[in-house]
Amino acid sequence: MEQTKVLIIGAGPAGSTCGLLLKKRNIDCILIDRATFPRDKICGGGLTPRSFKLLSRLLPDFKYDYNSVLRLKLCIEGEQVLDFMMAEEIRIVKRKTFDAQLLEHYQKAGGTFINDVLTGIEERGQQIIVTLKSGRQIACEYLVGADGANSRERKYLNPNASHGILCMEQYGPKSPDNAIVGNLSRAYHQGYYYSFPNESCDVQGYGGYVNTPEIFRKVLRDMGCPDEKPLGAYIPLSIEYPIRKNIILIGDAGGFPNRLTSEGIYYAFLTANHAAIAINTGTPFSVVNKKVFDKKKWEEYASRIFYSDTGLAILKFCCKHTPGIITWAFNKAAR
Repeated sequence: MEQTKVLIIGAGPAGSTCGLLLKKRNIDCILIDRATFPRDKICGGGLTPRSFKLLSRLLPDFKYDYNSVLRLKLCIEGEQVLDFMMAEEIRIVKRKTFDAQLLEHYQKAGGTFINDVLTGIEERGQQIIVTLKSGRQIACEYLVGADGANSRERKYLNPNASHGILCMEQYGPKSPDNAIVGNLSRAYHQGYYYSFPNESCDVQGYGGYVNTPEIFRKVLRDMGCPDEKPLGAYIPLSIEYPIRKNIILIGDAGGFPNRLTSEGIYYAFLTANHAAIAINTGTPFSVVNKKVFDKKKWEEYASRIFYSDTGLAILKFCCKHTPGIITWAFNKAAR
């Protein structure tokens, strides 16, 4: 049986970042993913200023491709209510390329990557034994789940854990504005339309607790988007599993995306760093990551107000009559 101190399942931004930070601390780890990279991944791909600044602090030598965007348009019920230039750029990355670059960076740092599928988890005393589809078994002290909405580790901790909201996306033609576009509506049931401009195309999508291919197609047609091939994935927006010291969930697997905006990449980097600190120091992840856990509770409350009929009415009024307050709040949150 193979042995390692840390086994990370999922080689997206959370898993690869955690692996790189552990390698920097000379901690033995193995990274596993079922996908062959580069692989497609639905995501607007927006790195807010706080996201790319955190990434540069954690991995200062990591270089990646992105499209710089400064313009943002907000619509409510299909009516544009705000159009402004942000104080700092948002970097739009193609997740297919970005994730592959991050994994390659981990491997160049000497990290071990296995292309395989997790099929079983067993706890034996202080060790966790993981069985892979290939038949390989690996024993570890810490198991880190970074495998997104369908996390096997979260299902192991809570078989009844929910998937969260369903996001569907398509790659549409490149718009000349090079602007991020969002639309909110009472008909969306706490959902949202978005369009993020990559260098060669726009990523157009819709996410919500009530979503089907038919609803997705209608929302995008209402926003003037042509029909393209859709992709879909869930975004977990709840923490409904026991917090353990030796099984750590990070990024989407842990349900850490922002409850209001569904921003996930920032929390992928942040919780990956907190997991590496917890493992390195022997401190429980619940302690290192406490501020994030507390913030999720506040975001859940705020999102219920924000997406309510009253919340959207107030937002629309402020966008039309006091737009400076909204732009200030957005720029502050993005930093």
